[in-house]
Amino acid sequence: MVMTMTTMLFNVLLLTMLAHSAVGLQAALAQPMLQAWQRSIAGAGAFSAATILTSPIDCIKTRAQAPGQGSRNSFRVALDMLRNEGVSSFFAGLTPALMMAPAAMVQYTLIDPLRARYPVWLAAIMCGVLCISIKCPFDRLKTLMQDDRQQRTMGALFRETLRESGPRGLWTGYTVTLFRDLPYLVLKWVVFAQAQRLLQIGPLASAIPLGTRNLLAGAAAGAVSATCVTPADVIKTRMQLANGSSTKGKDGAPQKPRTSAFGVARQILAERGVFGLFGGIGPRLARIPIYTSITLATFEAIKDAFLRMQVAGPGAAVFAAAATVVKSEL
Repeated sequence: MVMTMTTMLFNVLLLTMLAHSAVGLQAALAQPMLQAWQRSIAGAGAFSAATILTSPIDCIKTRAQAPGQGSRNSFRVALDMLRNEGVSSFFAGLTPALMMAPAAMVQYTLIDPLRARYPVWLAAIMCGVLCISIKCPFDRLKTLMQDDRQQRTMGALFRETLRESGPRGLWTGYTVTLFRDLPYLVLKWVVFAQAQRLLQIGPLASAIPLGTRNLLAGAAAGAVSATCVTPADVIKTRMQLANGSSTKGKDGAPQKPRTSAFGVARQILAERGVFGLFGGIGPRLARIPIYTSITLATFEAIKDAFLRMQVAGPGAAVFAAAATVVKSEL
């Protein structure tokens, strides 16, 4: 009996030592690397969380940028939405917005490997072109739903777009979206990286938890990038909404207005001056820093969770073996 207990304790001690050695060996020999599917899950989770939480502000921003709003501020727009259409209007377009998750997965899957090989700005541009090309049709449908007083479904607006403009209609505003999102992505990733470095200097690194530092860095990145690209966002919204409404031709048949980005910009300047190019900047500045901070902080948190699981993997496996041995000895 004593011999059996001695053998069991020796086995447990040996396996425990092996577990610690396995964890230490893994940390010493190689830095854990995330797989593509892990970065994809992190990107999709980060995008979905931020999209759902900031959907009401995004709807207010779209309405404030839509034609015919005059000088109404965003608060008045929100009150009118609540009074006339109810709470559900603040979540209009959420379905096509969430369907843009694959585009976010592409961006967040590729950004880390590309940042390791190229400058941050070039990596952001390469990811951005792919991301925008994938998400543009869903962004168009989201914008139409957010400004649709009839609260039509995504399927109805999709069929109407195909019927009136063909498949190309789904990519309305693609060029101006590139001019909006590429600078936004470059500024977002560059400012985020610099803000992370600044928050790691001196007493800030020990005083502020890692998750909070990522939130602050993301908020700074979002505020800077959102302000710089607001004019392009206003033009993009106007183009998508203008091409989503029909006008009657001389023969009574519906015709689609053909407006270029420069034409829309001139129209906005004629109507409201330079300030018109910054329409909806209030809710945009309220949303984008929150959206960016949630997205980037969630992305980093999920990545850290996967990394901790990888580091703990060998040790956890050996401890499981130890538990099996102890159970068999008992």
